[in-house]
Amino acid sequence: MPNTKYSKLEYMSDENKSSLKYGYDDANENVQTIPLLQTSEDENSQSNFKLQKTVGFTAGLSIVVGTMIGSGIFIVPTGVLKECHGDVSLSMLIWTIGGLIAIIVALCYCELSTTIPQSGGTATFLKKIYGDGLCFVFLWLFMLTATPQATAVQIIALGDYISGAIEVGLGLCEEAKSPYLSKLIGCLITLLVLTCNITNIKLAVKIQVWCAIGKVVALIIIAVAGIVKITSDDSILVQNFEYGLLHGPATILNVSGIPMVKAALSESLRSTPGISGVSLAVFQALWAYDGFDSITCITDEVKNPRRTLPLIIITSVIAVMSLYLIVNLAYFGVLTKKEMITSNAVAVHFAAKVHPWLSYVVTAGVCLSLIGSINVTFLTAGRMPFVAGRMGLMPEILSMVHVKYISPVPALLFLTSLATIMLFPSSIDMLLKANVFTLWAFRGACCAGIFILDKKFKHLKRPYKVYRTTAFLATLVTGYMVLVPLAFRPQILYVLALVLALVFSVIYWFLKREYFVISGVGKVSVIIQKLLLVAPPDDNETCNKFD
Repeated sequence: MPNTKYSKLEYMSDENKSSLKYGYDDANENVQTIPLLQTSEDENSQSNFKLQKTVGFTAGLSIVVGTMIGSGIFIVPTGVLKECHGDVSLSMLIWTIGGLIAIIVALCYCELSTTIPQSGGTATFLKKIYGDGLCFVFLWLFMLTATPQATAVQIIALGDYISGAIEVGLGLCEEAKSPYLSKLIGCLITLLVLTCNITNIKLAVKIQVWCAIGKVVALIIIAVAGIVKITSDDSILVQNFEYGLLHGPATILNVSGIPMVKAALSESLRSTPGISGVSLAVFQALWAYDGFDSITCITDEVKNPRRTLPLIIITSVIAVMSLYLIVNLAYFGVLTKKEMITSNAVAVHFAAKVHPWLSYVVTAGVCLSLIGSINVTFLTAGRMPFVAGRMGLMPEILSMVHVKYISPVPALLFLTSLATIMLFPSSIDMLLKANVFTLWAFRGACCAGIFILDKKFKHLKRPYKVYRTTAFLATLVTGYMVLVPLAFRPQILYVLALVLALVFSVIYWFLKREYFVISGVGKVSVIIQKLLLVAPPDDNETCNKFD
């Protein structure tokens, strides 16, 4: 293959320093050097290095709880209650079921991560169990649908909370607000966060700390204010819970006579959500529990994983589930069912009803939490196309970094562009369900993969082994949750995910047979390089997955 002139970043090292240089591939002309870091004298030694097992129970608990508690508790309660047809008792039960599902699936991930101790999470598990094909499809769906959908949800919610606070402060009605105002506000703030992630990664990390503080403060205020309100006046709480008791299936137990039983049963069936409704309610709750498997990404660093991993996961999910139930109880103690269902910013309306000035404090905390969710997506998922591009799974332009800021600018712009497209004309409800549909389909495949590992790789050492009954239940539940809404309440984004999965399966088939390649640098890539001032890292680190 002839040498091609294109800009590149090359990692260089000598006895005392490392640097990046960029210039032309077949000549050392016009080469500039960027110092990166100082290296120690023993870096070139031939010693084998291993990750140290430094993560104990407390550290692991903080990682999982900190990852799980995000924007979900400020977004999801309204959607869960809608799917439950206003049944508060069922809504609380759904939150409990969501936590239990998170536990059993996370326990399956414990075995997978200890049996396959490699970074990459779901993608790594799929590659080992099913081969490169399914891994390739997952990575593309993750980047084209799941991550942009999740980011779009955060953007819309951020705009909803800011516009909601403005409405409360100015006394405006919900109908007076433009349907695109929230999305515009969210996009403007996201643009600022994106700029920060491109130009100053250290600042982005510092912002994440303040966002975490805002999230905790908002939850504490909501929980305490709700408990105080319920203690002084529990009339709204009693009224909310009476609906489920008076109109739910239990109504038939309180009537006598066949005609009355039939009438009560008919009314109960009309007011009780069906199978798809319950499944979609659980779907929404699972969004709030996302991150339950974060500890499995660092299993090599966990002390005594056989005992510590399940203990961390069970304890953290129960703790978060308890907190979510308390916050929901606080909501139901202040807001009526109608107020909950019609609110786009439930925490703001909750705070405004407790005390007007409290709405601004809670809004600030919630907005910090949402900004933190967007920011951490850029910090983590924004690197996914960067890594995939270097592996030959995506165009190489996505693996390039800015020559000054050393940040994956093309990958970040790619992700942000897709998230912006997802905003119109989608709603939070549609995007959230589609995101969970895609991710949990692959998580279910990972749970089922435990049984495949038992047959294909009997020799693999398993530091932690989940009960096969638990693995079967996890596979059954995830499969149920994915298939039921697809069968009874399909939406366009579900179909989009299935079509894209089929398309990328075909693309993989052609790639495997080397009919074409998607990596490499062409004329378009060179133009983008010049426009964005980006260049690829050292070619030695680039690998082709299909070699």
